[in-house]
Amino acid sequence: MGSMRRNIIAVKTRPGEVRLVAVASIERVEAFGNYMKIYFGNERVLHRATLSDMEDILDDRFIRIHRSHIVKRDHLRKLLSELGRYQEVQLADETVLPLGGN
Repeated sequence: MGSMRRNIIAVKTRPGEVRLVAVASIERVEAFGNYMKIYFGNERVLHRATLSDMEDILDDRFIRIHRSHIVKRDHLRKLLSELGRYQEVQLADETVLPLGGN
């Protein structure tokens, strides 16, 4: 199947309401059970999809840093290590997320 990259994602926020989220505004995406949390600005919304689905939608401005996290590359600030191994990343908003082995 071909690439499904888009500029806008339609997110059902509640019954009868769909929110249009610009891909350019997304800062990160986090797995949350059968859903994912999409973070943009000071907001976040739940969206029913997998991170693999989002990888197909998002472009190369984003990187999967862990099995549960996709981050916009320009929001990465620091790699944090413990005992010589990089295990976490710090984002521009000072959020610390785990870093996967790959």
